Amino acid sequence: MDTCDCGNKIDEYSTRCARCAALQALNLEKAATDKEIKTAYRLLVKVWHPDLFESDKQAKASAAEKMCTIIAAFRLLSSQPCNDSSPGIIPEYFTIGSTKKEVLAVQGIPTAYSPDTFEYGRSKVFFVCEKVVGWEDAPLWIHLKVQLRPGHAVDGRMHYFTIGSSRDEVLAVQGTPTGFSYNTYEYGTSKVHFRDGRVASWENTPASIPLKAQLH
Repeated sequence: MDTCDCGNKIDEYSTRCARCAALQALNLEKAATDKEIKTAYRLLVKVWHPDLFESDKQAKASAAEKMCTIIAAFRLLSSQPCNDSSPGIIPEYFTIGSTKKEVLAVQGIPTAYSPDTFEYGRSKVFFVCEKVVGWEDAPLWIHLKVQLRPGHAVDGRMHYFTIGSSRDEVLAVQGTPTGFSYNTYEYGTSKVHFRDGRVASWENTPASIPLKAQLH
């Protein structure tokens, strides 16, 4: 059995070990830290999210395949599962990157099922390559046990978001969205729209879930 440049053994038909292959998939060097791995993963997911290619079916399919590679690489390299759970302990919630098995453990058997969607009443969980990529939560029917937390530290003194705020700042102020896609966070019928990762506009429906948004 041959060895990789890093010294690890590789399979007969491979040119590098699994770890080095995963690092290459995330465009990282061999000495990448956990923080660098997570940062690279978040960036690549934003670039290759299939929602960005809705108008081109072929490009969307290629993006979905790329997402599979990115997710698989991150899962191999990550020092802990995406939902921060410990082995043998059922987590209290699921999130982006959770597997179908993890969603079933948290949420139970769906009321309707397709390969890419679990339905719980009118609530829905969406998958790409067997991993959660989005959801629609209808709390009046069956509430999804889902959380989306900021990926970076945010000023805890923030009480509202505004035009130009980051996704993490919106999450810190507003909490987990009831609906999630690449460019939009939904809070009931209220919506926050993003462009290049920053708040571009919003639609506030106070009778639903009011947004903690202000214009400077």
